[in-house]
Amino acid sequence: AASLFFSTNDPENCLDYRIRPSVEQETAQTERWNDLRDVLLGDLQALSGYSMSSWLQGSYKFGTQIRPAKPTQEFDIDLGVYYRWSGEPEDGDHSPEDLKSFVQDRLEAYARDEENDAEEVTDPKERCSRIRFKDSFHIDVPAYHLDATRDARALATETKGWEESDPKAIYVWWKEQFDDVARPRARRLVRYLKMWAALKFDDAKRPSSILLTVLLANALTEIDVDNLVGDDEFLHACSAEM
Repeated sequence: AASLFFSTNDPENCLDYRIRPSVEQETAQTERWNDLRDVLLGDLQALSGYSMSSWLQGSYKFGTQIRPAKPTQEFDIDLGVYYRWSGEPEDGDHSPEDLKSFVQDRLEAYARDEENDAEEVTDPKERCSRIRFKDSFHIDVPAYHLDATRDARALATETKGWEESDPKAIYVWWKEQFDDVARPRARRLVRYLKMWAALKFDDAKRPSSILLTVLLANALTEIDVDNLVGDDEFLHACSAEM
């Protein structure tokens, strides 16, 4: 059964290959978020008067992205943009609502250019703005304040002001759980769980990707792996541990 989950001998006929993005899909997404990032950072710096930086987060950053399981689902990319100034978030010249509105405005301008293959910019969400593209994926763009000296971040929200949030911390935690040999299997196991959840639950009731990622990582570091061989055995042991 192990080869049905993951196989280097016949990779196109195993579960891992069928649920992860294709090379073409990865290439299209990479080209689009790179272009969007470059445009946004320049525009937002001009609007805000602050230097800018970005940070990918979520499943794309973790390497655990899965293909859409249902027609209503899309690939998801999370691209954080960071307004940089020293001090606390409240020390800046703009409110969190202002900074989010800058992002929303620039996404709408980007979508109006037909060469960018954007379908729409949705209404602002509490913690991000979203732009949808024609290749069945969207990019969520949360806005943060970054004080690089303190390595401190705060998320700009629509109605709740500044919110403590540090996507870098959870990614650093993830990387520290596994060495370079174990990490590819951990990513595959997370993808199996995420696809199961995508097929099992309605979108509104589906466990979040980050929840599944944390549960899997905790389980994988707790189980005895000495007598386990294939992904099927690892998945079974992790599921029992969770």
